[in-house]
Amino acid sequence: MLSFAEGEVTKLRREFKLVLDAQAAATICSRLCLELDGYLPPPTRIVSVYFDKPGYPLAQRAMLTPQDCLKVRTKEYSPDLGADGVERVVLEAKRERNGVTQKRRVWVPRSRLKSVLRGGTGLLPLIAGGGLIPVLGVTYQRHVYQASHTWRVTVDRAIGYHAIPPGLALSETALTQERLGPPLSLDSRVVMEVKHLGQELPEWLAAMHPGGRKPAYSKFAEGMARIHSFAADGVLGG
Repeated sequence: MLSFAEGEVTKLRREFKLVLDAQAAATICSRLCLELDGYLPPPTRIVSVYFDKPGYPLAQRAMLTPQDCLKVRTKEYSPDLGADGVERVVLEAKRERNGVTQKRRVWVPRSRLKSVLRGGTGLLPLIAGGGLIPVLGVTYQRHVYQASHTWRVTVDRAIGYHAIPPGLALSETALTQERLGPPLSLDSRVVMEVKHLGQELPEWLAAMHPGGRKPAYSKFAEGMARIHSFAADGVLGG
């Protein structure tokens, strides 16, 4: 199988999202398996923490101008196939503008996360200046379907939203769903993201593009609405 986590389709891409019920998702996943010659990818458990500044400017931007926003988050994967015995976390700055998504990622040991976020490194210039605080924890189960370097489909289920104390988010111990505890809000819907470099998608998959409609789902915007209650439920934002 392809190594997908650090490929070009991760760093710079176009993408669209669909929100599905369980039955519709199962039908699409069966067809995706055919694209992989019958291979069923194993699930990965992901714990993500979103960061913002006082007043939530990044969250409000994601809601008001989803076509032009910035998200800063960490992710931890279980299993983490590249960890090599070291507890690590990937720090991401995700920039979305006019239908194109650019993502900068850097893997750091958990023990260094606090210093990186406080401006101890220039690895992610988009977040230079510090002042970021953890505002939202998100847990979910992901299946990744990738048969080509030019496109990938991720399918997320059991999306849970958590309050996230700073001490827990920045601790030197890996952040797991068990450490976060039960989510304050659980979404039963399935979120499918199609990520691609251009027009290389299979015809049946390209036909699912929602066209000019707004992005169908944003974990950041949805979770902030549910946990912090400063916006209406069901917000959009990519």
